[in-house]
Amino acid sequence: MMSKQTDKAGILLIIEDDPGVSELEAERLEPLGLEIVRAATAAETLKILKHSRPELMVLDYSLPEMNALELLVRLKDDSIQAPPFIVVTGRGDESVAVESMKAGALDYIVKDSAFLKNLLPTAKKALEKATLQLKLKKAEEGMRRSLRLYNFLAQVNQTAVREKDRKKLLSVICEVAVTTGGFKLAWVAEPDRDIGRLVPLCSAGTAGDYLKGLRIDLDGGKYSTSPMGAAALKKEITASADIAADPGFSPWLEKALKSGFRSSAALPLVVGGSLSAVLGLYSDEPFFFSADEMKLLAEIQGDLALALEAIRSEEKRGASQAALERTAGQLSHVMEVNPVILFTLRAAGGRLIPEWVSGNTQNLLGCDTAEIFAPDWFEKIIHPLDRNWVLAGQASIPAKNGLVQDFRIQKKDGSCAWIHCQLRLVPGTSGEIISSWTDITQLKESEARLQELLNKPPKSGSG
Repeated sequence: MMSKQTDKAGILLIIEDDPGVSELEAERLEPLGLEIVRAATAAETLKILKHSRPELMVLDYSLPEMNALELLVRLKDDSIQAPPFIVVTGRGDESVAVESMKAGALDYIVKDSAFLKNLLPTAKKALEKATLQLKLKKAEEGMRRSLRLYNFLAQVNQTAVREKDRKKLLSVICEVAVTTGGFKLAWVAEPDRDIGRLVPLCSAGTAGDYLKGLRIDLDGGKYSTSPMGAAALKKEITASADIAADPGFSPWLEKALKSGFRSSAALPLVVGGSLSAVLGLYSDEPFFFSADEMKLLAEIQGDLALALEAIRSEEKRGASQAALERTAGQLSHVMEVNPVILFTLRAAGGRLIPEWVSGNTQNLLGCDTAEIFAPDWFEKIIHPLDRNWVLAGQASIPAKNGLVQDFRIQKKDGSCAWIHCQLRLVPGTSGEIISSWTDITQLKESEARLQELLNKPPKSGSG
């Protein structure tokens, strides 16, 4: 059953078959400021989780139909993502604690004499860890999207300089958008003034039948409301964050969802003040095009428009090149304020040599960007206890597609920080490597505190 509390910051789900214990838990956890929802059985729990996602779940290990671990398996079988949870049990069995933590529990608490006293601080710590995990996940997702678009942008620049044929340029851009940018579909349409519509020029990716008979008008009517039509009409980058919920996508909704599209963006390519073409990008992720991604799309749009201008007018080559260089500077500025650090590396003599750094090094590493290019900087900054295995792993990266490492570094002020490092080879290059560093010190410290609690001898309990 659900409490009548309102205006809460989120939901806390208590799963306990003993009404008295459930009531006591609810009273103890009320200071968290969450709306408290209670379930007594696995069936009630499944029903609640199908329609809501609590901030935290306090899960009794023993339930009438199944235990907590079996319930978690049932959630997975029903494609329901388990919210952050702690396990409560009357058994002081260490094996139960270990299995619960392996199943993803943020903490484990025994119903002993101190149970109710410890419940609130345990729940607070669990919520703190869940928040840190969510922040890290979002940072990693944002970094992944930014890296994909950064690589896409870099190859757009290379292609724009190399290709001098308009259709060939746009065809290669579509291929790069799919292979490097990770989009499900990329296509370019041209305006046909005679029929008042956009017509396909080239495409790449999983189009299926989506482009067959696709109607996008230029007159602002009902067939102009998709991002492609709106971009052509307004000459502005237009996006649909969630195609399934976008009323402007209704004429094309069934075909789009059947093709696996969940979000899209359209980049109008304007040359000499007139619309030359529109580039459409389709992702299988809803809400892919955040503010940061839109900034990078603006860079891509500018580069492509300049490249088309250069193709049309040979004498504008100098201006086009200057704009491409300016784009690199603008991208560096975007990366400067990013919460992660990006590197471009090359392998030489069994070591990874930095060739470009995004910036923000002073905040995350306590050093200036210029110091990173010193020959032995990387070896010096790694914590002595981690140095050998980290360097050995990174020396093998040219033979691998990618590598993920968590290790410690020592800052100038003597303090240590935990770094989550991702490296991967850039497809189509001669050994170029993209790397990212994210500070995960808070998460590691939280895990260490949790481990200390787990290492304490279990207390006997009843229940």
